[in-house]
Amino acid sequence: MIEPARLLHNMSAPPRSVVSYTGLANAERAAGSGVSGGRAARDGVFGTFIMFRLPDALRRRGPGSILKHLGVDPGAAPGKTLLGLIEARAQELALPDACVIVPSRGDYPCPWPDPLAALAIITKSSASIWLRSKSPRLSTIQKTSAISLLVPPVFADQMEILSE
Repeated sequence: MIEPARLLHNMSAPPRSVVSYTGLANAERAAGSGVSGGRAARDGVFGTFIMFRLPDALRRRGPGSILKHLGVDPGAAPGKTLLGLIEARAQELALPDACVIVPSRGDYPCPWPDPLAALAIITKSSASIWLRSKSPRLSTIQKTSAISLLVPPVFADQMEILSE
C-alpha cells in the first residue's frame, strides 16, 4: 500500500524576511582609485550611464516607414524584416546580456547613435531591465522614444575602445 505524501512547506526563510544586496555599493573603494574616471562615483553607482534615443522621424512609426527611413525595402513583411534587423543589431552591441534601466537625463552619452541601436534597446526593454535575449516588441516605440542604461565598468571600457 502506498502512503499519501504529506504537505511540504518551504521553511528556508521566515515569511517576512527582506533580502537586499549592496555588494557593488562599495566596489569603487575595493577596486582602488584608478577605477573612478567618472564611471564609478555617481551616488554610489558602479558603472556608466548611457542613453539611446530614437530620432524624431521614427517616433510612433510603423515598421514600413521605419524601414524606408533606414533605406531598407520593406518588402511583403515589414514587421518581420524590422524584427530581424533589430535582433542582428542587438547581438552586435558591446553590452552585457542584461542592463538595468535608469531614469534618462539629457547629459548621458549616446555611444551608438544609429536608429537600429535605439530600436534594439527600446524594443527589448521592460520598465526596469534590458535583455538581449528578450523578443523585441515593436509596440514599445509607440510610447517610448528614449531609454538609459547603467553599464558595468568592464563594458564601458570596451565602449570607449570601440569609439576611438
